[in-house]
Amino acid sequence: FPPVSKDEWLQQIAKDLKGKPLGELDWQVDGDLRVSPFVHADDFTEMPSPFSNEPKNWEICEEIDVADPVAANRQALEALEGGAEGLRFVFEKMPDSTVFEQLLSGVHIDFIGLHFAGPGVAQNPGVVLGNLERLAKHKSIPTENLRGSLGFDPAASAGIVDWRYLVSLVEFGKEKFPQFRLVTVAISPSTEGLVEGVKKGNLYVEKLTERGLSPAEVASTLQFSIALGKSYFLEIARIRAFKLLWLNVLKAWGTPLNYPTVEAHFQPEAYSGELYTNMIRATTMAMSAVL
Repeated sequence: FPPVSKDEWLQQIAKDLKGKPLGELDWQVDGDLRVSPFVHADDFTEMPSPFSNEPKNWEICEEIDVADPVAANRQALEALEGGAEGLRFVFEKMPDSTVFEQLLSGVHIDFIGLHFAGPGVAQNPGVVLGNLERLAKHKSIPTENLRGSLGFDPAASAGIVDWRYLVSLVEFGKEKFPQFRLVTVAISPSTEGLVEGVKKGNLYVEKLTERGLSPAEVASTLQFSIALGKSYFLEIARIRAFKLLWLNVLKAWGTPLNYPTVEAHFQPEAYSGELYTNMIRATTMAMSAVL
């Protein structure tokens, strides 16, 4: 197709709107954020570029509630056979070593992402890592080869945070699980959610550097869990805005940016209703995250 200039588009839009101002179609997202329904490449002196040319490592991850470890293991194996590249186990209670053995029976733990979340993890994340270390030793797998994350966010509660415990956890993770993100900051799908997520990440850097860790060490153990909405282009912009904000926080702390600085877990909103409608929604949300 031949290129169409912005002026030509605006002339056609004015004709179609029959005198109605284009601004009346602006979308009030939240607060002072307004989005125009019309954007053209001519609006940019140069096209936005990626923040990094490093290859992106995406992982298709299935979330599994662990009420019965045997049933959860069946679901895990079925998910892996169906193409999942990672598993996210949600524990209501703190798991013991027996639960871990049952849960990961038949799973090649050094080939997939291992993610653990829920109240059982938040209660004592060190126990979770200890059980995983024992299982890896039993399977003769170096823990350094395992990758994954913990859904642990001690600053999320209104109680007192034991920062000394968190420093010990990070130091243990650095030695035994260097490919694990040990703290996960949840970000809600709103402008305020982005602001709070950046503030929370900065709080972790501030408190842990006061106790001897470097900003780079803190950044390398943080993961951001960003809830996705179904507004395709808005979600792309929101994720990009968050990355830019967080990179500027790290720059302010003097952190070298020559390593993966943003590890994000994207989770689509849950919907009930028609199966294929939900599949389309989930696919759209995932594409927003990927792009």
